[in-house]
Amino acid sequence: MKKWLFGIFSLYSALAFAQPGDDDIEYFTDADITRSRFSAAILFNPNYTNRRLINDEVPSGGGYDLINENADGSFQLNYNAEVFYALGSAFDIGVGFGRTTADYSVNRVQYYENRNDTVNAKLEVAISMYTIPLKLNFNTRVNDLWALEVVPAVEFNIMDEYDQRITPNGESTVSSDLSSEKQPLNYTVSLSLGGTYYLTESWGVVIRANGRYMLNPIIEKTNFPRETTYSFGANIGLRYKF
Repeated sequence: MKKWLFGIFSLYSALAFAQPGDDDIEYFTDADITRSRFSAAILFNPNYTNRRLINDEVPSGGGYDLINENADGSFQLNYNAEVFYALGSAFDIGVGFGRTTADYSVNRVQYYENRNDTVNAKLEVAISMYTIPLKLNFNTRVNDLWALEVVPAVEFNIMDEYDQRITPNGESTVSSDLSSEKQPLNYTVSLSLGGTYYLTESWGVVIRANGRYMLNPIIEKTNFPRETTYSFGANIGLRYKF
């Protein structure tokens, strides 16, 4: 019996000495790990933008005639901010606000407005708008650092500038401000594919490929080209999870 008691006492003594000291024990409460469902991001959007004619229609009689539907686009750096609310572990909804510009040109048009003849000319257009996108974010964490994202959106575009420049061959440029003739509101659909690389639990770098297409014409006017814009590029910026 004494041997049994001595064995049990020795076993408990060994277990007691094997336990770590009080300084090594950490306790967590719910207050230490609670997180907000909100996040915010600032994005810069380098992209290429061009013009498209709805149904490839080439009108005539509006001061100049297009030879075809082709145009040359250009690169811009646009920007926007966005706020998201997480409805679930892999689904967020959000709204943003940004600024978008676009420039495109047509190297050859038949120009005859306010003149007695018809000449070849170059057409250049510069537009700018404020954008309010409504976004969905489908996301999944690949590991502790990467989250893959699919972000479709519908944008409300409030255009504030439409400048047109026509330069006949060998002549001075004729500039026109057509901002008053633009539609008050345009709609754009977009899709972004990419992800966020998290530097810390709260801060992350957003990297996405992006494509956008405007649904309705910028100016709806008889004999005027029914222009929309499309673009493709990237969304690059910083995200903070509250």
